[in-house]
Amino acid sequence: MKLNRHLLKSGLIAIALIGLSFPIPKAKAEQLPILPLELDRLAYFEGTWSCEQPGDLPDDRAIVLTWTVERDLNDFWYLGYAEEMRSPTNLKPVNAREFLGYNADLQRLVRFVAVGNGNFLKLTSWGWENEQFVWEGSLIRMGDSIPIRQVIVKKNNDSFAATYFIRNEANNGWQGVIQETCDRQS
Repeated sequence: MKLNRHLLKSGLIAIALIGLSFPIPKAKAEQLPILPLELDRLAYFEGTWSCEQPGDLPDDRAIVLTWTVERDLNDFWYLGYAEEMRSPTNLKPVNAREFLGYNADLQRLVRFVAVGNGNFLKLTSWGWENEQFVWEGSLIRMGDSIPIRQVIVKKNNDSFAATYFIRNEANNGWQGVIQETCDRQS
């Protein structure tokens, strides 16, 4: 099958590939897909969370959002939906959609986030280590790729705090830029 450049550029190639049949060795074709046990590392996040990012300065507005995470696509992925709350000081709230799953080739958890302001994040993680969950990867913003890290600290089963970091070019270390707290909704 010959693929034309227009399909590649328009992003429709992913839809076209769903219908293609790739040759798979017979033994592999007869096996049923097995859910990766590593997906259990993401189960804590399932549900609906109310999250807040306080403003840095007295005149900055706090960002309040709802983050809902649910298992989908035959339980092979978690899908996340983040929605900022509209308010008199936030007339154009931003939303995001994300996929959280496991990549057996990388042997890591993966997270892909598309944001309603044109940003895109691609992150990986080893999962929980004690009460911390660290995502690390790139934020693609206006054509630039920026190294980013999110450190989530579990307070209890229904509450966590997260800090977003970017690279500090002066010392090549991580610099905290956004603090966030999230509480599970009933």
